Amino acid sequence: MKIIRDATYRRRAVNMLGIYFRYPQAVPYKTYGLISNKINRLRERIHNQRKVHCNICGWSGNGFDAIATIGYVRRGARCPNCGSMERHRAMIETLRSDPFLKPGMRLLDVGGIKPFRNLFEALGVHYVSMSLGDPAMVCMDVERMGFADECFDLILDSHVLEYVSDYRGALAELWRVLRRGGRMLLTEAYVHGQAQTIEFGKPNPAATFMVRHFGEDIFEFLRAAGFAVTCWDHTGRNDSRGDYFFLCEKAATARSEVQVA
Repeated sequence: MKIIRDATYRRRAVNMLGIYFRYPQAVPYKTYGLISNKINRLRERIHNQRKVHCNICGWSGNGFDAIATIGYVRRGARCPNCGSMERHRAMIETLRSDPFLKPGMRLLDVGGIKPFRNLFEALGVHYVSMSLGDPAMVCMDVERMGFADECFDLILDSHVLEYVSDYRGALAELWRVLRRGGRMLLTEAYVHGQAQTIEFGKPNPAATFMVRHFGEDIFEFLRAAGFAVTCWDHTGRNDSRGDYFFLCEKAATARSEVQVA
């Protein structure tokens, strides 16, 4: 059995059991996700219709896996091969459609999305991933980075600022290490239509241990940090259930613009 042979798999199983014990409300969500994904793999063994394709690793199959947390199940989210989420694939689609992504540029991935490294290095991009807790190329705090000023052409930040203590300090650091004319593509726990950011005061289990949910004032925070901002919902919902991207440009005289497609 895999749980006997694979130490990494055993650790994951133990961690999952720990979640069940600490938060019993997660049981129905986790169980549904597990069964749903097992059925999906069985269907692919019988007949793989290759309905979906991962633009990061090239995998194709009948459907992406569901992911489950304490309070919800998200269907069609995770690539079973590389582990990328739907927002990660949408980020790559955005970047590949934009001529800004060029060989030789320097890219900082804050948080470190594991499948990104092989993809960007194959494109000739100088890729650096950074994280404080998860495995990454550099272990560093986004609130106090050790990089030189203006040393990156592009920054990716996928759901990091809702977990840090001082997001204003983190934004100042991100602005500092980004070159003039450089861009930052970030996704955050932003609630469309919510006027102000909600601070939980501590990691909130019901919100996957985030410490805040950003509101409409996130645009003020980004502009105050020196960025021009364009925003859109890659899911197409354009409501409080959407998943919004923020494309931020470091340009001293740029006019901030907000577009919700």
